[in-house]
Amino acid sequence: MSTASRNLKALRSAQSSRPEAHTSWEDVYRQQWRWDKSFVATHCLDCYPGNCPYRVYVKDGVVVREEQAGTMPIIEEGVPDMNPMGCQKGAAWSRLLNSPERVLHPLKRAGERGEGKWEQISWDQALTEIADHIL
Repeated sequence: MSTASRNLKALRSAQSSRPEAHTSWEDVYRQQWRWDKSFVATHCLDCYPGNCPYRVYVKDGVVVREEQAGTMPIIEEGVPDMNPMGCQKGAAWSRLLNSPERVLHPLKRAGERGEGKWEQISWDQALTEIADHIL
């Protein structure tokens, strides 16, 4: 038996003994739609009428999916149904929430305006400076 044949045979036996995470494309697809919990939530965005209901799906503490929730009551017979209510800004909310560019701490300009230089400050310092500027 040649060396190439032995290597191929060893590779096949190693692959057959290794458990596969997914056995088919259906398993990969199903894995995409698994989450820990789901609930109805709203977004406080700058739009009218605002606070549209969304069904939010969470996996490992991170929002992974949102969809418009049809929870609005019927106003009266003959008036168009508002369900499901929500816009694209609301549907993109989880991307904004998980964005690496999201500001998580107060920042103070460190250079001239437009330079893009910032320094992180404490919440107490930020609130004090804002209050001093207003008063």
